[in-house]
Amino acid sequence: MIEPKAVTKKFFNKETEQLVGEYQLHLYRAFFDKYNIQLSSFKEKLSHLYNIRSEIVVLENGATEDISLLEIVQSDNKLLSKILASLGALCEELLLLIKEVYTDYHVSFIIYGEETEKGIANLSSISKVMDQLQRVSLFVDRARHVIILLLKQLCVILGKNLYNESSVTCFPEPLDYLAEMLVCLITLDGVCGDLLQEHWTTYRKAVRLMLHNPSQFQIPVEQLRFLKECTATLESKLLKGNIFQQTVEKCLEEGLTITIKNCSLANEIMLYILQMLTELEKDDDNMSFTQICLQVNAMYVLHYSLFGSFDKKIYKRLSEVNKKAAACVLVGNTVWHPEAFLVRHIPPLSKIIDIKTYTNNRLTLLATRSQNLPKEAHSLCLQVYTWMSELVHVTEMDMTHLQINYLQNVADTFINGIRLVKKISELVKWITNMHVDAERPMTKSTLLALCRLVEVLKAIQFIFQKNLLPLIYVITLITQHLAYKAVTELAKLKRSLTQEKFYKEQQLDVLSSLNVAERALKGPNTTRRLLIIKLALSASGLSSENLSDLRAVINRLEMMCSFPTVLYKLCNCSFLYWHQVLLPVYFSKMIDTSVDLSRFYLLFDSLNDCSVIAEKKVQTVTYQYLKSDIIDVMNQLVETNLRLQTHLHLQLPPSDPFQNPPPSNFKNLLPAFFNNHYIHIKEEVEHYLSTMFYNLTTVVLHDWRTYGEMRRLAMLQYGLNTVEDNLPIQTLEQGLDVLEIMRNINVFVVKYSYNLNNQFFIEDQSNNKHLNTINILHVANSIRTHGIGIMNTTVNFIYQFLQQKFFTFSQFMFDEQIKSRLLKDLKFFTDNKNESQMYPYERAEKFNVAIRRLGLNQEGLSYLDLFRKLITRIGNAMGYIRMIRSGGRRCLADATCFIPDLKAISDLNKLLEHENLSEPSKKRIESFASSVNNLVENFEEATEYFKVIFAFELIVASFYLLATCKSIHTHTSEFAKCALEEFLYYCSTTYC
Repeated sequence: MIEPKAVTKKFFNKETEQLVGEYQLHLYRAFFDKYNIQLSSFKEKLSHLYNIRSEIVVLENGATEDISLLEIVQSDNKLLSKILASLGALCEELLLLIKEVYTDYHVSFIIYGEETEKGIANLSSISKVMDQLQRVSLFVDRARHVIILLLKQLCVILGKNLYNESSVTCFPEPLDYLAEMLVCLITLDGVCGDLLQEHWTTYRKAVRLMLHNPSQFQIPVEQLRFLKECTATLESKLLKGNIFQQTVEKCLEEGLTITIKNCSLANEIMLYILQMLTELEKDDDNMSFTQICLQVNAMYVLHYSLFGSFDKKIYKRLSEVNKKAAACVLVGNTVWHPEAFLVRHIPPLSKIIDIKTYTNNRLTLLATRSQNLPKEAHSLCLQVYTWMSELVHVTEMDMTHLQINYLQNVADTFINGIRLVKKISELVKWITNMHVDAERPMTKSTLLALCRLVEVLKAIQFIFQKNLLPLIYVITLITQHLAYKAVTELAKLKRSLTQEKFYKEQQLDVLSSLNVAERALKGPNTTRRLLIIKLALSASGLSSENLSDLRAVINRLEMMCSFPTVLYKLCNCSFLYWHQVLLPVYFSKMIDTSVDLSRFYLLFDSLNDCSVIAEKKVQTVTYQYLKSDIIDVMNQLVETNLRLQTHLHLQLPPSDPFQNPPPSNFKNLLPAFFNNHYIHIKEEVEHYLSTMFYNLTTVVLHDWRTYGEMRRLAMLQYGLNTVEDNLPIQTLEQGLDVLEIMRNINVFVVKYSYNLNNQFFIEDQSNNKHLNTINILHVANSIRTHGIGIMNTTVNFIYQFLQQKFFTFSQFMFDEQIKSRLLKDLKFFTDNKNESQMYPYERAEKFNVAIRRLGLNQEGLSYLDLFRKLITRIGNAMGYIRMIRSGGRRCLADATCFIPDLKAISDLNKLLEHENLSEPSKKRIESFASSVNNLVENFEEATEYFKVIFAFELIVASFYLLATCKSIHTHTSEFAKCALEEFLYYCSTTYC
């Protein structure tokens, strides 16, 4: 036995210790003040501190054991120290092997072959997994060696008759680790599926073919022969499904048979099995079936293999437990059937076990649980909500004044939460995998209940992450209290043993064990110390009644120490990797029921667990489902809702709020972290709406205002920020193009009316909801597009159009029928002008009736109505010329707004004469000056447009007055004729 090293201590006087202590406390206080300031500044910079889409960075500062195992188990009783050291080392070794198999080997074999194709790809897949198979082979050899060594140690310890036979096992801890290790070997048998074995057979055939012609592949024969031997060894050891069976047989080959028969190991294993069966029979919620049921069956097979007999009464109890469990999920989607396992490893049971009975029982149990799942899920959700509220209430308490009773209640809350999470996790895994294993269709209600439970699991994990700091502090307080309580219970046991004056040798051994446990409790609560504590209590030999209270406290302490790890493990939803086909139905249901979209974050969080298994496949499949069943559907719903609200004047919405639910807001939807990427549903919808608004506006320009309203509704109701179109019709106010109006001036003057005061044209009527308008800014933007030269072309073209209209005007005015009626009214007005200076309304009405008698066109309009329209069109054309001039001035004004002083432009050439510049620079500056001068001259030069427009207005005003008053003088007609001829001559000489 290795003795602990002596520790030298240096002692100081009290004053020195006090000074050093005060200085250290001062530094400690300064450190915490600085830490608090920095932490507060970090929190202020984080906009979304507790966001489900981002994982909290956690530094695991768990207690690490620096003291060796030998020092912890050191005591005056050398035999006790040896027992605890040997069993403790073996248990730690088994624990390391168990962690290794779950973290390194299971995943690679479960997903094997899911992305491979036939042919050469199979050989490539086997080549990639070859290294993993070799490491698993070494792992299995190591596990078998540790198992055999543990059995030998137990045989030796029990063979010394140090412990009296009782109704419970003496050392349950080593048997727990042994049973868990056997379950790991069973799991390895299950994950090495038929596909891997099939590909392995093909690979071995390829190796044998290569041996016949090694020169073709340029590989030495010795290497090929070695490869052939390795493949044969790996196949016989790992791929025959006999890892567990060979391990059990290996225990018999190591010479353990004689040693086992001379000790009470058989009784020890049997007592352990009975203890586990009792625990399973009391478990009405089926919380422990997955792990403990596997351990019981594995230990039962081990007991039969080592001792060659089985008790029918115990088997009957085991059979009832197996029927209650029906099946267990090993890992992933691998399902384990207890009856097949027992028949394979215990041949005599093949005559007793009826496979059909177990199969029918399994299907019946699956149907019953699936039918009751919605109600059970609702009940579990209510329990989880209550537990969450209690957990949040714990974080809101004053941590500096916590009573012991309150700590005990909080510990109960944590433990109840673990039990609840475990129950939900086991239920979800069992239901999903059993439907696949039994090839039974899953109902929609069952699927939705399962997805709801998955959300609840991730909600529990999120709540714990959100309140991580206060909860970790509370857990620390609880562990300290439980450790103190355990030390108190140990002290009571020691006092009960030391009351007698004379000690027996057995009492001294018990006290030594209790001293080791007490010394281990006074250190950090590491896995090693907790293991030594439990082993020391088992080695004490005290009855289970005396140790029941102490063991309960130790178990609670162990559970609280591992609470975060156990919680994250139970909330892991990586099993959804094999059940992604459930997502479309779940997504569709969420859309149909208009639930809160924030629930998607919980599902994404669960799918992130799957990315550890196969990152690319999970990302591709999930995004396809997300795109087709959520984003595309959401886009259509939002677009439809926006269109209906925009066209409310056409059709009223249904009054039933269940048929027309209020729109859900996307404002609080943040990007969801998924598989090292971010998925933002809000941005996807915004991108779709922006693209739709832009494309449809470019197709139908006059609907831009409708899509603008839809854009504003999307912002107000959904919180969607769409990208502005930046189309000319909306931002530059382009309107109708000047060139297009010029080409269709005859249509333009008919469909538009001119407002003289505000200088804009407005459409008379339209089939759309809105009327188009044209103002000076539209004309200016159009002139900026085509250049200033478009103005002369436009005016020239319109004057030619006016020439045609005035010709029609003159034809009407000199018509004999019109002229005779006008002269008749003129004579009446001349004779009566001195009486009232008014033209009677009756004569005007009589004049209109007389004109209508001359005839009507197909539309029912008289010559006078047509004449009014002609004058209006002439006025529209002249108003457009006026707008062309104003638009040109506006365009030039916009161009000259960057010139600080228009009068100083002439001094630019003078400055060039005094500067020594190169010829290219001078040419460019002269060109610039010429352009600026041309711009200023066009802006300042008074064009003749106003005179032209004044002449038009004078003539048209005279004609309109004559047509309205129904009286005109002969000399006035001559004046009009002369003015028209003079005006047309002016136009032809100026613009033609």
